[in-house]
Amino acid sequence: MSAADKKPHQYVPDSWPAPLRWLAKLSHGLAMLEGAGIAFCLATVIFLATWQFIERNLHGHHIWFFPVPRWIDGVIRHSVFMLGFLGGAYATYTGRHIRIDAVTRLVSTKKRIALRVLTTIAALFILTLLIQSAVGFYKLALEEAGEASQEGQIFTSARGAMIMIAGYTVIAFHFFVQVIIDLGWLFSKQAPPPHWIAEAHDEGAGLVDDEKAGAA
Repeated sequence: MSAADKKPHQYVPDSWPAPLRWLAKLSHGLAMLEGAGIAFCLATVIFLATWQFIERNLHGHHIWFFPVPRWIDGVIRHSVFMLGFLGGAYATYTGRHIRIDAVTRLVSTKKRIALRVLTTIAALFILTLLIQSAVGFYKLALEEAGEASQEGQIFTSARGAMIMIAGYTVIAFHFFVQVIIDLGWLFSKQAPPPHWIAEAHDEGAGLVDDEKAGAA
């Protein structure tokens, strides 16, 4: 596939119904925001951690430097937290999350998609439980919002819980779109593109086409 022919990972043909194309475009747009968020959080962590390191070392030698604000530890901690969720969401969109492919590589294209639909639905169920737990933690964190330890902090416990809720929700959305697209290819007479079927670490390799399987 040439560079000009490459499509976003969650891509559907123009001949598919408009709602499916809109879902794929929305998922792609979220992935672009996640990529920008990863870059921003990484830059924030590097800048603030460097500032804190320099200030503390110079202060130990009684040399004045721009003092770090009291909220810097919380921002660094939660930026790393956000990096994990943003990276997980982006990996889910691109299909590069952790997977076990010992079985799927031995079956035909249609069966591979069908197995992925089942495992993705199971992942969605687990994510639903995680979202419910995160909402429960958020409600508990709201009760502690007025504690003195959180005064002057940009990221309180409640806001940290909101990161969990948003992170799990976006990952679930990418999985949901993947299931919809997989079902579309299952019922479509068209052959899915190789990059949609290929496993994360070996794109385009080891595919078993239904036609080849039938010929064998």
